[in-house]
Amino acid sequence: MKREDIRIRDPFVLPKDGFYYIYSSTCSIDRTTVEVYKTNNLDEWGEPKPIYKLTTDTWKQKDLWAPEVHEYMGKYYLFVSILGKNGLRGTEISVCEKPDGFFTPLTDRPVTPLDQSCIDGTLYVDNETPYIVYSHDWPDNYDPSIDSYVGQICAVELSKDLKSQAGNPFVLFSSNDVPYSAKAPSPTNYEGNRVMRYGSDAPFVNKLKNGQLFLTWSPFPGNNYVVLGAVAENIHGPWKHIAKPLFDDNGGHAMFFKDFDGTKKMCLHQPEKQLLERARILNVKEYDDCLVIENK
Repeated sequence: MKREDIRIRDPFVLPKDGFYYIYSSTCSIDRTTVEVYKTNNLDEWGEPKPIYKLTTDTWKQKDLWAPEVHEYMGKYYLFVSILGKNGLRGTEISVCEKPDGFFTPLTDRPVTPLDQSCIDGTLYVDNETPYIVYSHDWPDNYDPSIDSYVGQICAVELSKDLKSQAGNPFVLFSSNDVPYSAKAPSPTNYEGNRVMRYGSDAPFVNKLKNGQLFLTWSPFPGNNYVVLGAVAENIHGPWKHIAKPLFDDNGGHAMFFKDFDGTKKMCLHQPEKQLLERARILNVKEYDDCLVIENK
């Protein structure tokens, strides 16, 4: 199958042993299955293979999204956002011995805070200390001073086995404090109403050659989905926001990887429009304290 013919939202690429594994939840109509595509050239993909199936016998209710698979300490860990029975979203972590096997949850709860709606969890490891970086989603974070719901990019240290929190969650930044971000109408909140919100999707942490961290994320300024960047010396910040978006053509939820020739690439979905999303893969160059797309 050709990449341009496959609908996929929030794509995540894991290069391993001559193959690229691309993870998705989009092809499942009921959003209860995570699937993986396998390819050796990024353009022609094999048939999707199920690697995770949602069950509702624990904390989970429905609606998988944003799967990521990270290699960590010799195993593979699936991070996926799920709507819980308490009405809040959380990121669950599952494990498998191989990148395209069937993944089993580590615990019977999300690893993100239970009292907040948390999505798009990603793994960042700093000198053998693992963190989950995630979005505190807008539906449960209303700020009356600006009459808007606000998203936050947050993180929390995890135990070495990734089963539990090993510290207190902390906020990296709030989306309404970023100059390029802006209010936009939501699809709906949990009560089914449209509200104004500052989005904070899809954090992803890169470590630059100079040791600094470069974090990308996606808000919705002017109803346009974009990729923004921020730089810090360490995960606790302070975070300096890059003035212009890396990508501003109604696409986002970016992640970064190196191909087998050593070229750094960014993968995202575009356009931000239901049923039309496709994986876009672009070359990236590192300059000083930022990343720049080379082939928009």
